[in-house]
Amino acid sequence: MNSEKLTFVDLFSGAGGFLRGFMDAGYHPLFSVENWKPAIATHKTNYPNILLLPKDIREITDEEFIKNTNDEKVNVVVGGPPCQGFSTIGNRNPDDERNNLILEFLRVVNVLKPDYFIMENVRGLVSSKKGYFRDILLEKFKEIGYKNTKCKIICAADYGVPQKRYRVFFMGSKNGQELEYPKEFTKEKPEILRNHIMDLVGQENNLPNHIPMKHNPIVKERISYIFEGGGIHPDIPERLLKGSRSDFKNNKLKNFSHVYKRLHRDKPATTMVPGHNAFPLHPTEDRSLTVREAARIQTFPDDVIFEGTRQEQCIQVGNAVPVKLSNVFAEHLKQIIIDQWVQITTY
Repeated sequence: MNSEKLTFVDLFSGAGGFLRGFMDAGYHPLFSVENWKPAIATHKTNYPNILLLPKDIREITDEEFIKNTNDEKVNVVVGGPPCQGFSTIGNRNPDDERNNLILEFLRVVNVLKPDYFIMENVRGLVSSKKGYFRDILLEKFKEIGYKNTKCKIICAADYGVPQKRYRVFFMGSKNGQELEYPKEFTKEKPEILRNHIMDLVGQENNLPNHIPMKHNPIVKERISYIFEGGGIHPDIPERLLKGSRSDFKNNKLKNFSHVYKRLHRDKPATTMVPGHNAFPLHPTEDRSLTVREAARIQTFPDDVIFEGTRQEQCIQVGNAVPVKLSNVFAEHLKQIIIDQWVQITTY
């Protein structure tokens, strides 16, 4: 089977982690959907020839979705709906209206009837309301014809991504075929940061999105007392344990060790989470990671340019499905589809 005939639809595209991973596996994208202006700009910069529907998915009719497939069969629908209500970072709110966007993913699957779907989300979705949302989703996917729907929390580090990133992946099959998840291949020997970001030291400001934050002198000195791999040096001056802003100068910093987390060169990174100051500290430099370094950890190739403010770039990178992980799932499904096609043609 010619892999160029494989098609997919990319929902909640963001920075295009799913998009790039499936394209690299030879799939043809029929269209993407994204509503956030910075991510739209990133899509247009990197993939100007791929159709983008730049609007709220709730405002796109079933007929529009069907029309934009140009009568082509859809093999896979992928996407990671916004998940703030389920996130284990900050306060969880299972009643957050953004959680309803997960049902929009289900709607599109029901409309386009792809052979397979993959939906990524934070693992808080599995535990929220004692698994209520997980069970409802599994049941609803089965109701629309995806009898073999399952979900599993996986770690990106087990699939060649230099990051201990845990996310839940829902997978479903329309043809009745039993689905298995891709086999882990770096579980025992994960990728380490030394092989992914250390070559960028000294290249600051010479590559797109590789612009260091300008930490104030007190913050930079404070960072210098953080051990590689985490931990505060016992000899850190007391003055560095207090806030540097004028309105916090007499207050001792809370969650100091959590906020100032220095990565280790010879280990995978912790999860890249979105936000202006949320990226962890560089293993050897007294600064937080640049957007480019975080993107490397998310396995984006350097030819992907992130648009928007630094904070908007951080959010795009942090929210993305790692490209390598996306590619592993894409190749896994491709082999299943090819094997099925061979069985049909030789029957």
